[in-house]
Amino acid sequence: MSELVGGIPVARIQHLLDRQDIQECLERYIRGLDRHDGELIASAFWPDAQINYGESFSGPTAEFVPWAIDIEAQYLSSHHFLSTQNVDIQGDTAHVETYLFFIVRNVDKTEGMGGGRYIDVAERRDGVWRLSQREFMAETRHNAPSLVPERPTTPQGTRGDRSDLSYQRPLKRRPESARVRVVKSGGL
Repeated sequence: MSELVGGIPVARIQHLLDRQDIQECLERYIRGLDRHDGELIASAFWPDAQINYGESFSGPTAEFVPWAIDIEAQYLSSHHFLSTQNVDIQGDTAHVETYLFFIVRNVDKTEGMGGGRYIDVAERRDGVWRLSQREFMAETRHNAPSLVPERPTTPQGTRGDRSDLSYQRPLKRRPESARVRVVKSGGL
């Protein structure tokens, strides 16, 4: 008979916690890419990880981190999104397939969009999940003219340091700005 917590088998709870830890590992990686934060990128991989991006890169974490930041630096901005994730956990090893979508703003002011999949092996060592092996599979890519205004009306993100608003704790309140009221004829 399996142990229960609140009527739920402990093995099921552990499975959900493991999946969450693996998801958070991949989210650290994505945030690290978009913010050019090498520490965050590295935190998703074990130091002895084998990371492969087709014929462009194959090597360990210490070499991958600067390579990834250099690749991302060619864009004015980047936004990576994780989607469907399949996780097969076998003890302290998990086989993970994660779908990816990304949008980048190129220096020529075009937008690049693409998608692919991360095929990862995650390992739990001393209770911590990180990636020990990765194969990136690029499966689609498209470029189009940008529709982003030259003078953005919202704060812009920063990359390469921790001055981006997402690192600010606590997030500071700004003074309220004058609001433009739009009045339609016949009422509010």
